[in-house]
Amino acid sequence: MAEQKLTMKELENRLNSFDERLSRIEAQLSAGFTAGHSVRVGSSASHMNQEEEFANPLSESKVFEHGLAWIGSAVLLLGMIFTMLFVHNAFGGVASFVLGISSAALTFFLSGLLKKSLSYMAFMFTICAHLLIFYALLRLHFFSETPVLGNLWIALALMLGSVTFLFYKADEAKSQLMGFIAYTLLIVTALLADQTQVTLSLFVVATGAVLYFLNRNGWSTLVILSIFMVYIGHTLWLIGNPLSGHPVAAVSTPQFNVIYLFLYATIYSVVPFLKQSGKLSAEVCNATVILNSMAFSVLLLLIVLTFYTKSYIWIFLGISITCLAYAIVLNYKIESRFDSFFYVNFGFMALSIAAFGYADLPGSFLFLAWQSMVVLAIAIWFRSNLIVLMNTALYTVILVAYLIASKSIDSYNISFTLIAIASARILNWQQNRLELKTGSIRNFYLVITFFIMLYTLYNAVSLDYVTISWGLAAVAYMIMSAILSNVKYRWLAFLTLLAAVVHLFMYDISKMGVGYRIVAFIFVGLIILGVSFYYTKKLKGSKADEVAHA
Repeated sequence: MAEQKLTMKELENRLNSFDERLSRIEAQLSAGFTAGHSVRVGSSASHMNQEEEFANPLSESKVFEHGLAWIGSAVLLLGMIFTMLFVHNAFGGVASFVLGISSAALTFFLSGLLKKSLSYMAFMFTICAHLLIFYALLRLHFFSETPVLGNLWIALALMLGSVTFLFYKADEAKSQLMGFIAYTLLIVTALLADQTQVTLSLFVVATGAVLYFLNRNGWSTLVILSIFMVYIGHTLWLIGNPLSGHPVAAVSTPQFNVIYLFLYATIYSVVPFLKQSGKLSAEVCNATVILNSMAFSVLLLLIVLTFYTKSYIWIFLGISITCLAYAIVLNYKIESRFDSFFYVNFGFMALSIAAFGYADLPGSFLFLAWQSMVVLAIAIWFRSNLIVLMNTALYTVILVAYLIASKSIDSYNISFTLIAIASARILNWQQNRLELKTGSIRNFYLVITFFIMLYTLYNAVSLDYVTISWGLAAVAYMIMSAILSNVKYRWLAFLTLLAAVVHLFMYDISKMGVGYRIVAFIFVGLIILGVSFYYTKKLKGSKADEVAHA
Protein backbone atom coordinates (compact mmCIF):
# COMPACT_ATOMS: atom_id res chain seq x y z
CA MET A 1 0.00 0.00 0.00
CA ALA A 2 2.86 2.37 0.79
CA GLU A 3 4.37 1.64 -2.56
CA GLN A 4 0.96 2.17 -4.18
CA LYS A 5 0.46 5.47 -2.31
CA LEU A 6 3.89 6.60 -3.43
CA THR A 7 3.04 5.80 -6.98
CA MET A 8 -0.15 7.85 -6.84
CA LYS A 9 1.74 10.81 -5.41
CA GLU A 10 4.28 10.58 -8.20
CA LEU A 11 1.53 10.49 -10.72
CA GLU A 12 -0.08 13.56 -9.21
CA ASN A 13 3.18 15.50 -9.24
CA ARG A 14 3.80 14.58 -12.83
CA LEU A 15 0.31 15.68 -13.83
CA ASN A 16 0.80 19.03 -12.11
CA SER A 17 4.15 19.47 -13.80
CA PHE A 18 2.64 18.63 -17.19
CA ASP A 19 -0.16 21.12 -16.60
CA GLU A 20 2.33 23.88 -15.80
CA ARG A 21 4.31 23.15 -18.93
CA LEU A 22 1.19 23.29 -21.08
CA SER A 23 0.27 26.65 -19.58
CA ARG A 24 3.72 28.06 -20.36
CA ILE A 25 3.62 26.73 -23.93
CA GLU A 26 0.19 28.23 -24.53
CA ALA A 27 1.32 31.59 -23.18
CA GLN A 28 4.39 31.57 -25.42
CA LEU A 29 2.37 30.54 -28.48
CA SER A 30 -0.16 33.27 -27.84
CA ALA A 31 2.55 35.92 -27.49
CA GLY A 32 4.40 34.64 -30.51
CA PHE A 33 1.28 34.68 -32.71
CA THR A 34 0.47 38.25 -31.72
CA ALA A 35 4.02 39.44 -32.34
CA GLY A 36 4.28 37.52 -35.59
CA HIS A 37 1.00 38.89 -36.85
CA SER A 38 2.01 42.44 -36.05
CA VAL A 39 5.38 41.92 -37.78
CA ARG A 40 3.71 40.57 -40.89
CA VAL A 41 1.18 43.33 -40.96
CA GLY A 42 3.91 45.93 -40.45
CA SER A 43 6.06 44.32 -43.13
CA SER A 44 3.16 44.29 -45.60
CA ALA A 45 2.33 47.90 -44.85
CA SER A 46 5.97 48.87 -45.19
CA HIS A 47 6.18 47.04 -48.53
CA MET A 48 3.02 48.74 -49.76
CA ASN A 49 4.32 52.13 -48.66
CA GLN A 50 7.58 51.43 -50.46
CA GLU A 51 5.77 50.47 -53.66
CA GLU A 52 3.65 53.61 -53.49
CA GLU A 53 6.73 55.65 -52.77
CA PHE A 54 8.67 54.36 -55.78
CA ALA A 55 5.65 54.56 -58.06
CA ASN A 56 5.80 58.31 -57.63
CA PRO A 57 8.86 59.74 -59.43
CA LEU A 58 8.88 62.72 -57.06
CA SER A 59 8.63 60.55 -53.97
CA GLU A 60 10.89 61.09 -51.00
CA SER A 61 12.94 57.98 -51.77
CA LYS A 62 13.47 59.05 -55.37
CA VAL A 63 14.59 62.52 -54.37
CA PHE A 64 16.84 61.60 -51.47
CA GLU A 65 18.22 58.27 -52.67
CA HIS A 66 18.51 58.78 -56.41
CA GLY A 67 18.65 62.55 -56.65
CA LEU A 68 21.25 63.03 -53.93
CA ALA A 69 23.24 60.09 -55.28
CA TRP A 70 23.40 61.85 -58.64
CA ILE A 71 24.35 65.21 -57.17
CA GLY A 72 26.83 63.79 -54.71
CA SER A 73 28.52 61.64 -57.34
CA ALA A 74 28.78 64.56 -59.76
CA VAL A 75 30.27 66.81 -57.08
CA LEU A 76 32.71 64.09 -56.02
CA LEU A 77 33.73 63.47 -59.62
CA LEU A 78 34.36 67.17 -60.26
CA GLY A 79 36.31 67.38 -57.02
CA MET A 80 38.57 64.53 -58.10
CA ILE A 81 39.06 66.10 -61.54
CA PHE A 82 40.03 69.43 -59.99
CA THR A 83 42.41 67.59 -57.68
CA MET A 84 43.98 65.83 -60.65
CA LEU A 85 44.40 69.16 -62.41
CA PHE A 86 46.10 70.60 -59.34
CA VAL A 87 48.42 67.61 -59.04
CA HIS A 88 49.16 67.75 -62.77
CA ASN A 89 50.20 71.38 -62.55
CA ALA A 90 52.17 70.86 -59.34
CA PHE A 91 53.80 67.45 -59.80
CA GLY A 92 53.33 66.52 -63.47
CA GLY A 93 51.21 64.23 -65.61
CA VAL A 94 52.42 60.94 -64.15
CA ALA A 95 51.38 61.91 -60.63
CA SER A 96 48.01 63.08 -61.92
CA PHE A 97 47.50 59.79 -63.77
CA VAL A 98 48.43 57.72 -60.70
CA LEU A 99 46.02 59.78 -58.59
CA GLY A 100 43.22 59.30 -61.12
CA ILE A 101 43.67 55.54 -61.39
CA SER A 102 44.00 55.21 -57.61
CA SER A 103 40.83 57.25 -57.11
CA ALA A 104 39.01 55.07 -59.63
CA ALA A 105 40.18 51.91 -57.85
CA LEU A 106 39.04 53.28 -54.50
CA THR A 107 35.69 54.26 -55.98
CA PHE A 108 35.27 50.75 -57.40
CA PHE A 109 36.07 49.36 -53.93
CA LEU A 110 33.48 51.60 -52.27
CA SER A 111 30.95 50.60 -54.90
CA GLY A 112 31.48 46.95 -54.02
CA LEU A 113 31.02 47.64 -50.33
CA LEU A 114 27.80 49.56 -50.87
CA LYS A 115 26.33 47.21 -53.48
CA LYS A 116 24.00 45.40 -51.06
CA SER A 117 23.03 48.20 -48.70
CA LEU A 118 22.96 51.21 -51.07
CA SER A 119 22.65 49.77 -54.53
CA TYR A 120 21.91 52.98 -56.43
CA MET A 121 24.78 54.88 -54.81
CA ALA A 122 27.05 51.95 -55.64
CA PHE A 123 25.84 52.16 -59.25
CA MET A 124 26.69 55.88 -59.40
CA PHE A 125 30.11 55.23 -57.88
CA THR A 126 30.77 52.69 -60.64
CA ILE A 127 29.98 55.28 -63.29
CA CYS A 128 32.25 57.81 -61.59
CA ALA A 129 35.07 55.28 -61.49
CA HIS A 130 34.78 54.64 -65.24
CA LEU A 131 34.77 58.37 -65.95
CA LEU A 132 37.86 58.87 -63.79
CA ILE A 133 39.68 56.15 -65.71
CA PHE A 134 38.73 57.70 -69.05
CA TYR A 135 39.77 61.19 -67.92
CA ALA A 136 43.08 59.94 -66.51
CA LEU A 137 43.85 58.18 -69.81
CA LEU A 138 42.75 61.21 -71.83
CA ARG A 139 45.15 63.51 -69.97
CA LEU A 140 48.10 61.26 -70.81
CA HIS A 141 48.17 62.77 -74.29
CA PHE A 142 45.49 65.43 -74.79
CA PHE A 143 45.18 68.98 -73.40
CA SER A 144 48.71 68.98 -72.04
CA GLU A 145 51.78 70.96 -73.14
CA THR A 146 54.06 68.09 -72.12
CA PRO A 147 52.03 64.89 -72.60
CA VAL A 148 53.09 61.77 -70.74
CA LEU A 149 52.30 59.71 -73.86
CA GLY A 150 53.62 61.30 -77.01
CA ASN A 151 52.20 58.59 -79.24
CA LEU A 152 48.64 59.41 -80.31
CA TRP A 153 47.77 55.85 -81.29
CA ILE A 154 48.72 54.36 -77.92
CA ALA A 155 46.65 57.02 -76.16
CA LEU A 156 43.67 56.32 -78.44
CA ALA A 157 44.02 52.58 -77.91
CA LEU A 158 43.95 53.02 -74.12
CA MET A 159 40.92 55.32 -74.28
CA LEU A 160 39.08 52.96 -76.61
CA GLY A 161 39.91 50.12 -74.22
CA SER A 162 38.27 51.98 -71.33
CA VAL A 163 35.21 52.74 -73.48
CA THR A 164 34.93 49.10 -74.54
CA PHE A 165 35.15 48.03 -70.89
CA LEU A 166 32.36 50.47 -70.02
CA PHE A 167 30.20 49.07 -72.83
CA TYR A 168 30.83 45.59 -71.41
CA LYS A 169 29.79 46.65 -67.91
CA ALA A 170 26.73 48.43 -69.29
CA ASP A 171 25.67 45.28 -71.09
CA GLU A 172 26.34 43.19 -67.99
CA ALA A 173 24.29 45.53 -65.79
CA LYS A 174 21.66 46.06 -68.53
CA SER A 175 22.07 49.78 -67.88
CA GLN A 176 21.05 52.07 -70.74
CA LEU A 177 22.53 55.04 -68.84
CA MET A 178 25.96 53.42 -68.78
CA GLY A 179 25.55 52.55 -72.44
CA PHE A 180 24.79 56.18 -73.26
CA ILE A 181 27.85 57.37 -71.34
CA ALA A 182 30.02 54.82 -73.16
CA TYR A 183 28.60 55.97 -76.51
CA THR A 184 29.27 59.62 -75.63
CA LEU A 185 32.86 58.85 -74.65
CA LEU A 186 33.34 56.99 -77.93
CA ILE A 187 32.15 60.03 -79.92
CA VAL A 188 34.46 62.26 -77.87
CA THR A 189 37.38 59.90 -78.50
CA ALA A 190 36.64 59.94 -82.23
CA LEU A 191 36.70 63.74 -82.33
CA LEU A 192 39.87 63.96 -80.24
CA ALA A 193 41.62 61.60 -82.65
CA ASP A 194 41.50 64.47 -85.16
CA GLN A 195 42.28 62.11 -88.06
CA THR A 196 39.49 62.20 -90.63
CA GLN A 197 39.34 58.52 -91.52
CA VAL A 198 39.79 57.44 -87.88
CA THR A 199 37.21 59.92 -86.61
CA LEU A 200 34.54 59.04 -89.16
CA SER A 201 35.26 55.32 -88.89
CA LEU A 202 34.73 55.49 -85.13
CA PHE A 203 31.43 57.26 -85.77
CA VAL A 204 30.39 54.28 -87.88
CA VAL A 205 31.51 51.88 -85.14
CA ALA A 206 29.50 53.88 -82.57
CA THR A 207 26.40 53.73 -84.76
CA GLY A 208 26.78 49.99 -85.24
CA ALA A 209 27.26 49.52 -81.48
CA VAL A 210 23.99 51.34 -80.79
CA LEU A 211 22.07 49.03 -83.13
CA TYR A 212 23.79 46.00 -81.58
CA PHE A 213 22.69 46.96 -78.08
CA LEU A 214 19.22 47.85 -79.33
CA ASN A 215 18.88 44.34 -80.68
CA ARG A 216 20.40 42.82 -77.55
CA ASN A 217 18.87 44.92 -74.75
CA GLY A 218 16.14 47.02 -76.38
CA TRP A 219 17.83 50.37 -75.64
CA SER A 220 15.49 52.50 -77.74
CA THR A 221 16.21 55.80 -75.98
CA LEU A 222 19.91 55.41 -76.75
CA VAL A 223 19.07 54.97 -80.44
CA ILE A 224 17.13 58.23 -80.60
CA LEU A 225 19.84 60.17 -78.75
CA SER A 226 22.62 58.64 -80.83
CA ILE A 227 21.08 59.96 -84.05
CA PHE A 228 21.52 63.52 -82.86
CA MET A 229 25.00 62.88 -81.51
CA VAL A 230 26.55 61.12 -84.49
CA TYR A 231 25.25 63.65 -87.01
CA ILE A 232 26.29 66.54 -84.73
CA GLY A 233 29.70 64.90 -84.44
CA HIS A 234 29.96 64.72 -88.23
CA THR A 235 28.92 68.37 -88.44
CA LEU A 236 31.67 69.30 -85.96
CA TRP A 237 34.17 67.53 -88.19
CA LEU A 238 32.74 69.35 -91.20
CA ILE A 239 33.37 72.75 -89.58
CA GLY A 240 36.95 71.94 -88.66
CA ASN A 241 36.58 69.98 -85.40
CA PRO A 242 36.74 72.84 -82.85
CA LEU A 243 36.79 70.26 -80.02
CA SER A 244 40.44 69.61 -80.90
CA GLY A 245 41.27 73.29 -80.73
CA HIS A 246 40.93 74.18 -84.41
CA PRO A 247 39.20 77.39 -85.51
CA VAL A 248 35.68 77.04 -86.88
CA ALA A 249 35.96 76.77 -90.67
CA ALA A 250 34.73 74.38 -93.33
CA VAL A 251 37.15 71.57 -94.18
CA SER A 252 38.96 72.16 -97.45
CA THR A 253 38.49 68.73 -99.08
CA PRO A 254 35.66 66.19 -98.89
CA GLN A 255 37.93 63.25 -97.92
CA PHE A 256 35.19 60.76 -98.85
CA ASN A 257 33.11 61.86 -95.86
CA VAL A 258 29.86 61.39 -97.81
CA ILE A 259 30.52 57.62 -97.78
CA TYR A 260 30.50 57.63 -93.98
CA LEU A 261 27.31 59.67 -94.03
CA PHE A 262 25.69 56.97 -96.16
CA LEU A 263 26.92 54.32 -93.71
CA TYR A 264 25.25 56.03 -90.71
CA ALA A 265 21.97 56.32 -92.60
CA THR A 266 22.17 52.71 -93.78
CA ILE A 267 22.81 51.33 -90.29
CA TYR A 268 19.86 53.24 -88.80
CA SER A 269 17.67 52.03 -91.67
CA VAL A 270 17.84 48.49 -90.25
CA VAL A 271 15.42 49.39 -87.43
CA PRO A 272 12.24 48.24 -89.30
CA PHE A 273 13.54 44.67 -89.09
CA LEU A 274 14.12 45.07 -85.35
CA LYS A 275 10.56 46.36 -85.05
CA GLN A 276 9.35 43.31 -86.95
CA SER A 277 11.15 41.03 -84.49
CA GLY A 278 9.65 42.88 -81.51
CA LYS A 279 12.86 44.54 -80.31
CA LEU A 280 11.30 48.02 -80.30
CA SER A 281 7.91 49.66 -80.66
CA ALA A 282 6.46 50.98 -83.90
CA GLU A 283 6.51 54.54 -82.54
CA VAL A 284 10.25 54.41 -81.77
CA CYS A 285 10.96 52.77 -85.12
CA ASN A 286 9.04 55.43 -87.05
CA ALA A 287 10.71 58.20 -85.04
CA THR A 288 14.12 56.69 -85.78
CA VAL A 289 13.42 56.46 -89.51
CA ILE A 290 12.13 60.04 -89.70
CA LEU A 291 14.87 61.59 -87.54
CA ASN A 292 17.55 59.67 -89.41
CA SER A 293 16.26 60.88 -92.78
CA MET A 294 15.96 64.48 -91.58
CA ALA A 295 19.45 64.59 -90.08
CA PHE A 296 20.89 62.83 -93.13
CA SER A 297 19.19 65.28 -95.49
CA VAL A 298 20.36 68.38 -93.63
CA LEU A 299 23.96 67.20 -93.41
CA LEU A 300 23.95 66.00 -97.03
CA LEU A 301 22.73 69.44 -98.10
CA LEU A 302 25.68 71.04 -96.29
CA ILE A 303 28.13 68.63 -97.92
CA VAL A 304 26.66 69.11 -101.40
CA LEU A 305 26.72 72.89 -101.08
CA THR A 306 30.32 72.69 -99.86
CA PHE A 307 31.85 70.17 -102.26
CA TYR A 308 29.45 68.86 -104.90
CA THR A 309 27.50 71.77 -106.38
CA LYS A 310 28.38 70.62 -109.90
CA SER A 311 28.29 66.85 -109.47
CA TYR A 312 25.47 66.05 -107.07
CA ILE A 313 23.34 64.27 -109.70
CA TRP A 314 25.04 60.91 -109.16
CA ILE A 315 24.78 61.20 -105.39
CA PHE A 316 21.02 61.67 -105.45
CA LEU A 317 20.59 59.09 -108.19
CA GLY A 318 22.39 56.58 -105.96
CA ILE A 319 20.18 57.53 -103.02
CA SER A 320 17.09 57.06 -105.18
CA ILE A 321 18.07 53.63 -106.45
CA THR A 322 19.06 52.47 -102.96
CA CYS A 323 15.86 53.71 -101.31
CA LEU A 324 13.57 52.27 -103.98
CA ALA A 325 15.33 48.89 -103.82
CA TYR A 326 15.10 48.90 -100.03
CA ALA A 327 11.41 49.87 -100.19
CA ILE A 328 10.77 46.79 -102.34
CA VAL A 329 12.52 44.60 -99.77
CA LEU A 330 10.52 46.16 -96.91
CA ASN A 331 7.28 45.72 -98.81
CA TYR A 332 7.75 41.95 -98.82
CA LYS A 333 9.50 41.50 -95.47
CA ILE A 334 7.83 43.99 -93.13
CA GLU A 335 4.16 44.03 -92.18
CA SER A 336 4.01 47.79 -91.59
CA ARG A 337 3.35 49.80 -94.76
CA PHE A 338 4.77 52.99 -93.31
CA ASP A 339 8.35 51.85 -93.86
CA SER A 340 8.03 51.04 -97.56
CA PHE A 341 5.90 54.17 -98.06
CA PHE A 342 8.55 56.36 -96.47
CA TYR A 343 11.48 54.98 -98.45
CA VAL A 344 9.55 55.10 -101.74
CA ASN A 345 8.80 58.78 -101.26
CA PHE A 346 12.32 59.55 -100.07
CA GLY A 347 13.72 57.73 -103.10
CA PHE A 348 11.56 59.63 -105.56
CA MET A 349 12.38 62.90 -103.81
CA ALA A 350 16.05 62.16 -104.40
CA LEU A 351 15.28 61.22 -108.01
CA SER A 352 13.50 64.56 -108.47
CA ILE A 353 16.57 66.42 -107.24
CA ALA A 354 18.75 64.42 -109.64
CA ALA A 355 16.35 65.25 -112.49
CA PHE A 356 16.51 68.92 -111.63
CA GLY A 357 20.29 68.78 -111.69
CA TYR A 358 20.25 67.06 -115.06
CA ALA A 359 17.53 68.99 -116.93
CA ASP A 360 17.18 72.18 -114.87
CA LEU A 361 13.99 74.20 -115.49
CA PRO A 362 11.68 73.86 -117.30
CA GLY A 363 13.09 70.53 -118.53
CA SER A 364 12.74 68.81 -115.18
CA PHE A 365 8.97 69.53 -115.14
CA LEU A 366 8.42 67.03 -117.95
CA PHE A 367 10.54 64.40 -116.26
CA LEU A 368 8.79 64.88 -112.92
CA ALA A 369 5.38 64.67 -114.54
CA TRP A 370 6.11 61.29 -116.11
CA GLN A 371 7.79 60.19 -112.89
CA SER A 372 4.40 60.43 -111.20
CA MET A 373 3.21 57.59 -113.42
CA VAL A 374 6.04 55.41 -112.15
CA VAL A 375 5.15 56.33 -108.57
CA LEU A 376 1.52 55.41 -109.24
CA ALA A 377 2.60 52.02 -110.61
CA ILE A 378 4.65 51.35 -107.47
CA ALA A 379 1.71 52.44 -105.30
CA ILE A 380 -0.46 49.84 -107.00
CA TRP A 381 2.29 47.24 -106.65
CA PHE A 382 2.66 47.99 -102.92
CA ARG A 383 -1.12 48.40 -102.41
CA SER A 384 -0.37 51.72 -100.72
CA ASN A 385 -3.05 54.41 -100.56
CA LEU A 386 -0.53 56.67 -98.82
CA ILE A 387 1.76 56.64 -101.85
CA VAL A 388 -1.22 57.40 -104.12
CA LEU A 389 -2.17 60.41 -102.01
CA MET A 390 1.41 61.66 -101.88
CA ASN A 391 1.82 61.18 -105.62
CA THR A 392 -1.39 63.11 -106.33
CA ALA A 393 -0.22 66.00 -104.17
CA LEU A 394 3.21 66.05 -105.84
CA TYR A 395 1.70 65.90 -109.34
CA THR A 396 -0.49 68.88 -108.46
CA VAL A 397 2.44 70.85 -107.08
CA ILE A 398 4.52 70.12 -110.18
CA LEU A 399 1.67 71.16 -112.48
CA VAL A 400 1.05 74.42 -110.59
CA ALA A 401 4.79 75.16 -110.52
CA TYR A 402 4.99 74.58 -114.28
CA LEU A 403 2.03 76.84 -115.00
CA ILE A 404 3.49 79.61 -112.84
CA ALA A 405 7.21 79.37 -113.56
CA SER A 406 7.36 78.31 -117.19
CA LYS A 407 6.05 79.50 -120.49
CA SER A 408 3.57 77.22 -122.26
CA ILE A 409 5.23 74.31 -124.07
CA ASP A 410 2.90 72.17 -126.19
CA SER A 411 4.67 68.86 -125.50
CA TYR A 412 4.61 69.55 -121.77
CA ASN A 413 0.91 70.53 -121.84
CA ILE A 414 0.02 67.35 -123.74
CA SER A 415 2.07 65.27 -121.29
CA PHE A 416 0.31 66.70 -118.25
CA THR A 417 -3.06 66.08 -119.92
CA LEU A 418 -2.27 62.48 -120.86
CA ILE A 419 -0.88 61.77 -117.40
CA ALA A 420 -4.04 63.07 -115.71
CA ILE A 421 -6.30 60.94 -117.97
CA ALA A 422 -4.08 57.85 -117.61
CA SER A 423 -3.89 58.22 -113.83
CA ALA A 424 -7.66 58.38 -113.52
CA ARG A 425 -8.06 55.28 -115.71
CA ILE A 426 -5.38 53.33 -113.81
CA LEU A 427 -6.97 54.18 -110.47
CA ASN A 428 -10.34 53.06 -111.80
CA TRP A 429 -8.82 49.83 -113.09
CA GLN A 430 -7.09 49.06 -109.79
CA GLN A 431 -9.57 50.58 -107.34
CA ASN A 432 -10.25 47.28 -105.58
CA ARG A 433 -6.54 46.59 -105.17
CA LEU A 434 -5.98 50.02 -103.63
CA GLU A 435 -9.29 50.06 -101.73
CA LEU A 436 -10.09 53.60 -102.88
CA LYS A 437 -13.82 53.46 -102.23
CA THR A 438 -14.81 57.10 -102.61
CA GLY A 439 -13.26 57.77 -106.00
CA SER A 440 -12.33 61.28 -104.86
CA ILE A 441 -8.78 61.00 -106.16
CA ARG A 442 -10.03 59.80 -109.58
CA ASN A 443 -12.48 62.69 -109.69
CA PHE A 444 -9.65 65.06 -108.83
CA TYR A 445 -7.60 63.80 -111.77
CA LEU A 446 -10.63 64.23 -114.06
CA VAL A 447 -11.04 67.82 -112.88
CA ILE A 448 -7.39 68.44 -113.70
CA THR A 449 -7.95 66.78 -117.09
CA PHE A 450 -10.79 69.19 -117.86
CA PHE A 451 -8.77 72.33 -117.12
CA ILE A 452 -5.43 71.21 -118.53
CA MET A 453 -7.12 70.03 -121.74
CA LEU A 454 -8.62 73.49 -122.26
CA TYR A 455 -5.25 75.08 -121.49
CA THR A 456 -3.39 72.74 -123.83
CA LEU A 457 -5.69 73.29 -126.79
CA TYR A 458 -5.85 77.03 -126.16
CA ASN A 459 -2.07 77.26 -126.50
CA ALA A 460 -1.65 74.60 -129.20
CA VAL A 461 -3.92 76.04 -131.90
CA SER A 462 -4.53 79.45 -133.37
CA LEU A 463 -7.01 81.63 -131.50
CA ASP A 464 -9.40 81.32 -134.45
CA TYR A 465 -9.64 77.58 -133.90
CA VAL A 466 -9.83 77.40 -130.09
CA THR A 467 -13.61 77.04 -130.02
CA ILE A 468 -13.56 74.33 -132.70
CA SER A 469 -10.76 72.43 -130.91
CA TRP A 470 -12.69 72.49 -127.66
CA GLY A 471 -15.74 71.18 -129.50
CA LEU A 472 -13.67 68.30 -130.88
CA ALA A 473 -12.43 67.57 -127.36
CA ALA A 474 -16.06 67.33 -126.23
CA VAL A 475 -16.70 64.80 -129.02
CA ALA A 476 -13.68 62.81 -127.85
CA TYR A 477 -15.05 62.76 -124.31
CA MET A 478 -18.42 61.49 -125.61
CA ILE A 479 -16.70 58.70 -127.51
CA MET A 480 -14.77 57.71 -124.37
CA SER A 481 -18.01 57.78 -122.39
CA ALA A 482 -19.66 55.42 -124.88
CA ILE A 483 -16.70 53.02 -124.94
CA LEU A 484 -16.18 52.95 -121.19
CA SER A 485 -19.86 53.25 -120.21
CA ASN A 486 -18.84 56.08 -117.91
CA VAL A 487 -21.09 59.00 -117.13
CA LYS A 488 -18.24 61.17 -115.86
CA TYR A 489 -16.78 61.58 -119.32
CA ARG A 490 -20.17 62.80 -120.54
CA TRP A 491 -19.97 65.46 -117.84
CA LEU A 492 -16.54 66.39 -119.13
CA ALA A 493 -18.03 66.65 -122.63
CA PHE A 494 -20.87 68.84 -121.39
CA LEU A 495 -18.54 71.18 -119.46
CA THR A 496 -16.14 71.41 -122.39
CA LEU A 497 -19.00 72.31 -124.74
CA LEU A 498 -20.13 74.92 -122.24
CA ALA A 499 -16.60 76.39 -122.23
CA ALA A 500 -16.63 76.38 -126.06
CA VAL A 501 -19.94 78.27 -126.12
CA VAL A 502 -18.63 80.83 -123.61
CA HIS A 503 -15.50 81.36 -125.71
CA LEU A 504 -17.65 81.57 -128.84
CA PHE A 505 -19.69 84.44 -127.47
CA MET A 506 -16.95 86.16 -125.49
CA TYR A 507 -14.26 86.15 -128.17
CA ASP A 508 -15.26 84.71 -131.53
CA ILE A 509 -18.32 86.86 -132.06
CA SER A 510 -16.27 90.08 -131.88
CA LYS A 511 -12.69 89.17 -132.84
CA MET A 512 -13.00 86.58 -135.63
CA GLY A 513 -13.58 87.25 -139.26
CA VAL A 514 -17.02 86.61 -140.73
CA GLY A 515 -15.98 83.33 -142.37
CA TYR A 516 -14.39 81.88 -139.27
CA ARG A 517 -17.30 83.08 -137.19
CA ILE A 518 -19.85 81.31 -139.40
CA VAL A 519 -17.85 78.07 -139.38
CA ALA A 520 -17.39 78.18 -135.62
CA PHE A 521 -21.09 78.80 -134.88
CA ILE A 522 -22.29 76.11 -137.28
CA PHE A 523 -19.69 73.57 -136.10
CA VAL A 524 -20.32 74.07 -132.41
CA GLY A 525 -24.09 74.10 -132.96
CA LEU A 526 -23.94 70.82 -134.86
CA ILE A 527 -21.82 69.23 -132.15
CA ILE A 528 -24.24 70.32 -129.44
CA LEU A 529 -27.26 69.01 -131.38
CA GLY A 530 -25.42 65.79 -132.21
CA VAL A 531 -24.50 65.15 -128.60
CA SER A 532 -28.04 65.87 -127.52
CA PHE A 533 -29.47 63.52 -130.16
CA TYR A 534 -27.01 60.75 -129.30
CA TYR A 535 -27.68 61.05 -125.60
CA THR A 536 -31.48 61.06 -126.06
CA LYS A 537 -31.70 58.11 -128.46
CA LYS A 538 -28.80 55.88 -127.50
CA LEU A 539 -27.97 56.49 -123.89
CA LYS A 540 -31.15 57.47 -122.07
CA GLY A 541 -32.59 53.96 -122.15
CA SER A 542 -29.45 52.30 -120.86
CA LYS A 543 -28.44 54.96 -118.39
CA ALA A 544 -29.89 53.08 -115.46
CA ASP A 545 -27.76 50.03 -116.29
CA GLU A 546 -24.45 51.86 -116.38
CA VAL A 547 -21.99 51.54 -113.58
CA ALA A 548 -20.28 54.87 -113.23
CA HIS A 549 -16.57 54.44 -112.56
CA ALA A 550 -14.00 57.20 -112.74
